[in-house]
Amino acid sequence: MKKLFITVILVLLYHEYVCTQLSNCLRYEPAVVTLTGVIERQIFPGRPNYKSIKNGDEPETCWILKLQRSVCVAASDTDQVNETEYNVKRMHLVLQQHQYKSYHKLLGRKVIVTGTLFHSITGHHHTRVLLTTKEIKEQ
Repeated sequence: MKKLFITVILVLLYHEYVCTQLSNCLRYEPAVVTLTGVIERQIFPGRPNYKSIKNGDEPETCWILKLQRSVCVAASDTDQVNETEYNVKRMHLVLQQHQYKSYHKLLGRKVIVTGTLFHSITGHHHTRVLLTTKEIKEQ
């Protein structure tokens, strides 16, 4: 009986811990988020195998936001696409073509980025969580 009581208490404490953690998480689109960090330009292997540029995969150049502090991003219970992610430290920035030119001078600088989040779903997505970028400002 004592073991059962302890088990029930531990399960309840774990459930409360998880709920508390999720309430502090960012949310996926349509929620708008604002994050701070440094933008880095990185090259990843693309088609056909997404493994090695040296072995023939096309290079894919991306902008990655290295976050000032790690975050969690919570999916809703009904979300069939996004997944809850913890300890997210990097986000692939999704930009319109004109934004690359407009924001190019901010590469390597501390910035504030506003946009919406979605989870990685293809080989072209190079972080677990991506940020569809609406605006970037220097911090």
